[in-house]
Amino acid sequence: MSTTKFGRRKLLAGALGTGALGTVAGLAPVSRIFAASPVERRTALLYFNGGWDVIIGPDARNRDYMGTLDLGASLLPAQYRDPITATIGGTEVLWGAAMAPLLGHTDVLTLFRGVNMNTVSHPTGRAYVNTFIPPAGVVARGDSLGTRLASGVPADDFIMPNVAIGVPSFNLSYGSAVTGVGVAQSTQVRDLLRPLGAELPDDVLTLLRRAQDATGSCVHERVTGGSPEGGIRASRDRVRRLFEQGLEAEFDLSSQADVRARYGIQNANNGREPAVVAAITHKLLKTGLASTVTAQLQSGMDTHATNWATDQAQRLEQGNLALAALLNDLREDDPNLECTTVVAYSEFARTPRINGNSGRDHWFASSILVFGGGLRRGVVGATVEETLGLRGVDFETGLPADDGIVMLPEHVGATLAAAAGLDHSPFRVEPLRAWIGA
Repeated sequence: MSTTKFGRRKLLAGALGTGALGTVAGLAPVSRIFAASPVERRTALLYFNGGWDVIIGPDARNRDYMGTLDLGASLLPAQYRDPITATIGGTEVLWGAAMAPLLGHTDVLTLFRGVNMNTVSHPTGRAYVNTFIPPAGVVARGDSLGTRLASGVPADDFIMPNVAIGVPSFNLSYGSAVTGVGVAQSTQVRDLLRPLGAELPDDVLTLLRRAQDATGSCVHERVTGGSPEGGIRASRDRVRRLFEQGLEAEFDLSSQADVRARYGIQNANNGREPAVVAAITHKLLKTGLASTVTAQLQSGMDTHATNWATDQAQRLEQGNLALAALLNDLREDDPNLECTTVVAYSEFARTPRINGNSGRDHWFASSILVFGGGLRRGVVGATVEETLGLRGVDFETGLPADDGIVMLPEHVGATLAAAAGLDHSPFRVEPLRAWIGA
């Protein structure tokens, strides 16, 4: 298939800015949307909302462990009680059974464990992982990580360089071209691509188009730099031609049985279902509409009571199944994720002991998973075996060290930025240079 993409962010800018109807001249038909191989760097940042339990996830312990931890295995459904072994960069680690869907992708994984989230407050944690920079209270500081990474790819090559699904997006340092296009849920992406007035009678639509075409600029012709009128007209014409390509249909999962089967989608119209979020994320990246997608992949991880046993592992597995399906698709044209970064994270972890309500509360020591991203594969950091406490890390080897540094989200953010060739100074820490380079 052709490597031609639906490009040029100005197309959408025209649609949103002028209410234009229609599409872009010279673009390939929809059957040629999908590129044979990724041309630019692309990123998916996937958030598990509520604070995931790393003890039954990416930082597990053996079920027979007799330390001060309370694994709560007897409370879990049988299929989640025993840990599994994952080999990451030659290092064997224990994972909870709910991580099993990701075993096929550990060859492209860098696992950061024992990351100090510095908070057990949901609003603060959410602000933190939005930017990977310490927030001011509950207010995010700086640019969203998605915005920062989108800035490293030529914005003119994409209609929506930066898309945020179910999460806020911030842009303080970059041009408006990479400002996040936000939707509350993934199925609303299709609404952005639906031609305005498509359901109107032809005569009404003709009149509306004429009114648009008659719209002029209020900027005086003597203003240097030219009037925006010509740019508005060109943008409107391109957007009209883009819509005529029928791109909206590419995001209608209800008509795509192969996609629903591949992702295990239960309800194609549920924009918050993890499988739907993952499928829409793939389409945004694959078609070239976006270079960076930040999305809430899963919710309901805040399990303080008996819902820990009924929901935590199940929802973690559901999110990982969607993540694995996304990785499968992304690796079809980028097998080693050389041009692709996929990050999975939560705002913090859950306590090492079961509380009096048969659940777990909030805890500092979390994990972050990075697939691809130009990073060396392997495991960086660990938690104290007996307590799930924080440990210092030797950033050269990734091993725990008494004289090492406790890892923070900004270390991961700075490393991802540096690996993408971007300025890491806003994170105010040095990147883990020994881990840059697959």
